[in-house]
Amino acid sequence: MTAHSQPHSTFLTVNGLRLHILDWGHAGAPPVVCVHGYTSSAEAFNAPARHFQDRFHFITPDVRGHGESAWSPTGAYQYSDQVSDLEGIVTQLGLGRFTLIGTSMGGILAMAYAGAHPERLARLVINDIGPDAEGGSQRITQMVGDRPEVFVTLEEAMAYRRSVSPIVARRSEEEQRELALGVLRHQGDGQWVWKLDPAYIQQRVQHGPPRRPALWPVLQRLACPTLVVWGMDSDVLSETQARRMGEVLPQGELVAVPDVGHAPTLREPVVLAALERFLGAGERAVSQQHRRACRGVQGACRHENATGPMEGRDGSEERGRSAHGVL
Repeated sequence: MTAHSQPHSTFLTVNGLRLHILDWGHAGAPPVVCVHGYTSSAEAFNAPARHFQDRFHFITPDVRGHGESAWSPTGAYQYSDQVSDLEGIVTQLGLGRFTLIGTSMGGILAMAYAGAHPERLARLVINDIGPDAEGGSQRITQMVGDRPEVFVTLEEAMAYRRSVSPIVARRSEEEQRELALGVLRHQGDGQWVWKLDPAYIQQRVQHGPPRRPALWPVLQRLACPTLVVWGMDSDVLSETQARRMGEVLPQGELVAVPDVGHAPTLREPVVLAALERFLGAGERAVSQQHRRACRGVQGACRHENATGPMEGRDGSEERGRSAHGVL
């Protein structure tokens, strides 16, 4: 087994909930906040975080109700609730301007955050999701509602994940295990269950995904450079909507990922090449600003991404059928 670098696992209390964050270190580097999809967890960004961790400070939270983050006792799982959590995380960490990456549901949250706080974003990456809901969103909701609730072993759970997602199946055994541990919990009786709040699942099965806010006006007036990643076989983001996003964004760029459904992992060669260019341009701009801020200061520099107090923790994507993954 290959030895990979590991993030620091921390918690913040935001809106009364204990939220889990994976912090990949390199404080002082340009910060990148990543928000995962509906049936995923913070571990979904492990691959890009490891790829860029020598140059950027990746921060990947578990959205409320997911992973190691707390479940909402009142069933508050609207997009507005989750965006409020993101606002709280950014505030508590003391981030200045930062890059925001959102995959699927996380992309909805990222667009909504951009609409409320455009001045905070240096760059935005929207991964395989658009302002308008498409058929794949309901497919994923139904798939999650129908999946087995309990597995006898982790291997059984991993086999299930492979059976419903070629995207998962194409990843290495080590990656599959790492991702599975982000969304599955080992119980005292030895069985494995999903970490996703069952009340959240039932809410979406009964009522469908939450109504999306008006996001086209957000994209039309968004000043920061924005990269739209589109899996060409996706049923969550169509070619028509993806190309429209690229056209309406003032500084938009569309990256098409061939032979990939929902959602690209951000480790595909065409995506990594685009991110190298896209994030690299921001890195150079931040470095210039940082040098100006530090000019004439002896000893230490004031970093834009200085963090607030966090509680440490020791230790420690679900996909749909055909070419598709999860929201």
